[in-house]
Amino acid sequence: MKDESEQSQQVLNIIRHSPELMTILHAIANQHLIQGALAAGSIRNTVWQVLSHQRIQLSSDIDVVFFDPKRPYEDNLTIQAKLKDRLPQYEWQVKNEVYMNTHNFNNVPPFTSVADAIGHFVETPTCVGAYLDESGQLRLIAPHGVADLLNFVCRPVQAYQQDAAHMAIFNQRMAQKQWQQKWPRLVISTH
Repeated sequence: MKDESEQSQQVLNIIRHSPELMTILHAIANQHLIQGALAAGSIRNTVWQVLSHQRIQLSSDIDVVFFDPKRPYEDNLTIQAKLKDRLPQYEWQVKNEVYMNTHNFNNVPPFTSVADAIGHFVETPTCVGAYLDESGQLRLIAPHGVADLLNFVCRPVQAYQQDAAHMAIFNQRMAQKQWQQKWPRLVISTH
């Protein structure tokens, strides 16, 4: 069994060998966002496609997250438009995570960083991000590790296991996404 460092390296290698993801990461880096990163579905889906020997196809939104208390919420659309101009083939979703703690529930404390925000995404294999640091090195953000991602396990993060209202969001996402049809190895767990 691989340790956490080897698992993270495996995910980084999958990203590094995906020309599309690397192009996207360079476009994000060129926006000079504070804690700017590619997150969620495009990484999750690429990892599952590679591990399932499927053709890599970016079929979900390209989720860009950053954390900048000095920028107004409306800047999300400005950044999104710049990315769309540069790479128009993608559906961009840009979120300043400073404002996203109340996205599903009003009583969530403010996030403290992009990593904190990514750690609050609904399910563990989606809690992943990547970015190019100042020296151009590929870095991974994985607050819950990547074992679930690599092992095709989808479970709610701890924050979404706390009550029926949170679990309802997880269950609704699982019903809507139908990931098991694309990836039959996927095991959905409620804990």
